[in-house]
Amino acid sequence: MRGESLSGPPPRRVGIRDVAARAGVAISTVSKVFSGKGEVMPALRMRVLTAAAELGYRPNSVAQSLRRGATDLIGFVASDLSEPFSAGIVAGAEYVLRPAGYALVVMSSNHDTSIDAANVRHLNSRRVDALLISPSLEGDRGLLEALAEFDGPIVAIENELRGPFGIDAICADHRRGMREAVDHLAGLGHRRIAALTGPSGRRSGRERAAGFVDAMRSLGLDREPRPIVTEHDADAAEAEVLRLLDGPSSPTAVIVGGVTMLTGTLRAIDHRGLTPGEDIALVGWDNGPLAEFFRPPIAVVDRDPHGLGAAAASLALRRLGHGGVRFEEPPGVEIRPVRFISRRSAEIGIDHDLGGRAHG
Repeated sequence: MRGESLSGPPPRRVGIRDVAARAGVAISTVSKVFSGKGEVMPALRMRVLTAAAELGYRPNSVAQSLRRGATDLIGFVASDLSEPFSAGIVAGAEYVLRPAGYALVVMSSNHDTSIDAANVRHLNSRRVDALLISPSLEGDRGLLEALAEFDGPIVAIENELRGPFGIDAICADHRRGMREAVDHLAGLGHRRIAALTGPSGRRSGRERAAGFVDAMRSLGLDREPRPIVTEHDADAAEAEVLRLLDGPSSPTAVIVGGVTMLTGTLRAIDHRGLTPGEDIALVGWDNGPLAEFFRPPIAVVDRDPHGLGAAAASLALRRLGHGGVRFEEPPGVEIRPVRFISRRSAEIGIDHDLGGRAHG
């Protein structure tokens, strides 16, 4: 009896022909349903999926990819994955990509533009089908050269990458966010408002700076407002805020355009013996754990990173023709809304004077 099997031959693998026979449709219809290419009536699609479930059919993703010349991979190049904002983008992109049968390959540069370019080339060598990118700087020549080598849809997030080739962009409305923050503070009587807007090499920093200038001028608060342009660096932000607080006209309110800069700002405020929401009004950017759980909670402009990631992934899929219809419009910029969240750090009115304490 040695060598004989009591279980008989292994069961035959269920194939696409079996699903077509069970559903009573053509093999091509089953192929369209599982490849996502070509239109299928909802009723037929349901019949195919039901038949596949009954038979236990699972499409061979490797074979599908080889036939289509695709890998079902989408790359994402981030400037810094340690920031909650980048994690939100990843979560939003995966929320869209996973049900569509795509996996997200994520790489980070830690704000090093040369690594941004290297990451793009690495993902290109992995033959990802499309690329999402939120780089450290927009105009880096090496990055633009690497992107020019990529033969697939590219969607920039919170950046406008300009070159001889078209790139879609999904961006938050930073001008509107800054206007809402300034409006809120001005409504409480603040006139000496400072703003740390971030680096001018990124669209977000430029738009925050422009929004601050427009808001301060239009409200008659300052004829020549000067936003503080600095890198996304806690030490740099701390130094700038200390300089402001020690100056002859200390701000009664500060708006900070990034979580890393907010950390430095809080250190500076603490060094001068001040408390946000009691001695100085404070508004941050992005709604994350620091803003929510700091005491007092910090008011923020929320740009919804989950929504930005989902929108970028959806656009990439449309460019790839997922679902049977390829989006062929020229590349453009989609501006998504932001939301001002008022919290105790920005609820203090201007019935106080920081003149003495700020110099303490």
